[in-house]
Amino acid sequence: MTEGLAADTALINGVIYTADAQDTVCQAVAVKGDRIIFAGGNEQCAGYIDARTKIIDLQGKMVIPGMIDSHIHPPGIALYELYEVQLFGINSLRGYQEAVRSFIEQHPDVKVVYGQGWLWSAFSGEEVTKGPRKEHLDAVAPDIPVVLRAMDGHSWWVNSKALALSGITRDTESPEGGIVEKDAVSGEVWGTVKESAISLVIQPEYTLEQYIEAMKAFQNRMHSFGVTGVLGIMGRFIDRIIPAWDHLARQDDLALHVRGAIMVHPQDSLNGQFDAIDRLRAQYNSPYFQITTAKFFADGVVEGGTSYLLEPYTLATGRGKDYYGNFLWDTKMFAEACCLANRRGLQIHVHSIGDAATRRVLDALETAQAKNSGAFRNAITHLQLVHQDDIPRFKKLQVVASVQPYWHFKGPNWWQNVDHRILGERAEFEYPLKSFLTHGATLASSSDYPITPVPNPLLAIETGVTRNLSNGRPFGVEDINDMDDERYLLNKNERIPVTEMIKSFTINNAYALFMDHETGSIETGKLADLVVLEQDLLTINPVDIAATKVGMTFFGGKIVYTSSQ
Repeated sequence: MTEGLAADTALINGVIYTADAQDTVCQAVAVKGDRIIFAGGNEQCAGYIDARTKIIDLQGKMVIPGMIDSHIHPPGIALYELYEVQLFGINSLRGYQEAVRSFIEQHPDVKVVYGQGWLWSAFSGEEVTKGPRKEHLDAVAPDIPVVLRAMDGHSWWVNSKALALSGITRDTESPEGGIVEKDAVSGEVWGTVKESAISLVIQPEYTLEQYIEAMKAFQNRMHSFGVTGVLGIMGRFIDRIIPAWDHLARQDDLALHVRGAIMVHPQDSLNGQFDAIDRLRAQYNSPYFQITTAKFFADGVVEGGTSYLLEPYTLATGRGKDYYGNFLWDTKMFAEACCLANRRGLQIHVHSIGDAATRRVLDALETAQAKNSGAFRNAITHLQLVHQDDIPRFKKLQVVASVQPYWHFKGPNWWQNVDHRILGERAEFEYPLKSFLTHGATLASSSDYPITPVPNPLLAIETGVTRNLSNGRPFGVEDINDMDDERYLLNKNERIPVTEMIKSFTINNAYALFMDHETGSIETGKLADLVVLEQDLLTINPVDIAATKVGMTFFGGKIVYTSSQ
């Protein structure tokens, strides 16, 4: 053995999927300090082992690179679990009312009830398109303001008390890019606000200390899923979220690669917003926590009737025969914003749901690319509907296709009642996946947690491989045993191999976040960010992938999670 090359830890007798350029699968990996010093066969690995080396016999278990979630909203539900009513897993009006009533009984001193997780599929009639009425909440909380965010976060359901406290009346006009829903007959406020109109509603407030504790809980949760890096969408509460991350970094408690994305809005001065981002980038720039990205919204969501489509919504949407949704920016201003972002060295990350929105975003990114030199790994995320003519443009423009495979199946009680109802036959072809690979685009997977309530990448990996239901329990249905079960299968032509799904959570996400030189694959010299899985994803039945357990998670060579915890 060459002096100084003895490993601190050696993992042997495993199935090591490296996610390198050759899709190498080997038996062992050796770690010294925070780096990988060897990946290969058991016999060769023995040359890196001495009496001090900790040997982990994998006994056939699998090791993959530490996974990265490239679109997530920290601290997820950690704050909600501590301080808000829980609606996740409930799919009925009565259930939501009971949850609010119970929360008030358990918290008699609560001043405002906040919560998240209601589903559009729990409602019928006009409420499927407008959203739920205020009267449902008034019935259980007539004297306390109640503010409930939809699962997707793009619509808020409020009671009369919350509307009054927010100053929203029948005379309140919908702001640009938002909707204050009103009764078509009486003109009274309905009880649902959407998109930018959300800013009119009273907002939850939590202390920095509460955010710090929530971030610790979030980090532990990520480790339990084998996640070692995130692109954190900072959202409305950056004055708490950013200092909380910084606190963990300064206390050496941060064990995630965190890249931050800051919102840019069409209502405010572009130069002023980018100046503010520049100040944050300069102030917060530690090895593990950096501000790198500008986040934009191009449109809304299908279920709210606010995504922007090339062809009109169906009449069932309730907005007439020529309703296409809306692009949230002036087209020229959006192109200018993209140019400014790249010129200042920021990556671009754009929320785009509808096919018309994605086409306009690609046009703007093409303009930005023509006006700026340099390597930019700009991304478009969600991509529910994409026109076939636009898919090759992702490769041409080097735009990352940021997808959430968790959603790539026909959701029970959802797909037929919401997506198909609003989109018609287009819903059969939503959420392309293989099409991006076929045309050479980089696929980067993420959860959009807490919109996805359980951000376990193994759920997404299974769904990307099967395009089918990965866990029936949250929907109140039985799991499937056959990946070709037709009930929840969404366009099986868009299935992709297990290896491609793993890469979409590892090396591809590292590439998307400019971290591929340090992490994302198991190669000599890279950081020892590793995940031990209890089963070999390359050989098991694809419908069993989501049930696979994470045995251990390593971050920079240190064990940060074991299944015995």
